[in-house]
Amino acid sequence: MRKTLQKVMSFYLFLFLMPILIIKLPMLAFDATATEQVETSPVAYAAHMSKEIPDDQTKEVTIGNSEKPIQILLYYTHSEEAYHPVVEKSLGIKAVNYHPSKNIMDASALITQHFQLNGATVDVLHYDNMKQLKATGHKMHQAYTAIRPVLVKQLALKDYDVVLDLHRDSLKRNQTTITSNGISYARLSFVVGAENPNYKLNQAFAEAVSAKVNQMMPTISRGVIPKSGDNVDGVYNQDLSSHSLLVELGGIENTEEEINRTIAILTKAITTVFGNTNAT
Repeated sequence: MRKTLQKVMSFYLFLFLMPILIIKLPMLAFDATATEQVETSPVAYAAHMSKEIPDDQTKEVTIGNSEKPIQILLYYTHSEEAYHPVVEKSLGIKAVNYHPSKNIMDASALITQHFQLNGATVDVLHYDNMKQLKATGHKMHQAYTAIRPVLVKQLALKDYDVVLDLHRDSLKRNQTTITSNGISYARLSFVVGAENPNYKLNQAFAEAVSAKVNQMMPTISRGVIPKSGDNVDGVYNQDLSSHSLLVELGGIENTEEEINRTIAILTKAITTVFGNTNAT
């Protein structure tokens, strides 16, 4: 009788607990699966680890992933350097190395556009340094000293990632032009002042950009040229930034089309190299 009563009580207890078990078992199963996914998912792990990244490193990772635009300052120490074919085509004047209105500064809009296409923002220092040299009676070799206060003032306003000083080389066409598949390009060279504290950092950056442009278009870069000693500046205001580039864009006999093609390559290389450097 007792065993029969126990069986009856067990049966009624089972009937009482069944709804609860039906509800709880799927929830328990879901919780177990969710816990396993959180612990093993690479995405969840990366999200967790990102909280451990110091603030100063977070900025670099963000830039490397192009979530924050690379900030670039573009300026011209020798602001009135001109290209013979460009001046002749526009003004009908032959063999002019310098011109007050038709000069290398005209490239600013195109350079800005190409940098923007590659996820960077550009501030152009609209300062005609050579005009100021003439007005104040300074000589050409004093150009870097003359522009320095203006550059320092601008750098104090914003934390730039890359500072680009653009020049035109004085070499002839046969040394400053390459042709690939019937299309010609202005060649590049990178000058590094070897007499400042940022020399090694700037040289490494210049060498990386030079290698990148040559990867994109073989031999378009003539290389990195360190300069020091007598009769050269040796600093070129590159002590103001560890990512400072002095770029010679083509020579006096390069055409506007050749310059424009090379600008597309240079801007792509700079943003790629800087992004990869900071991502790692």
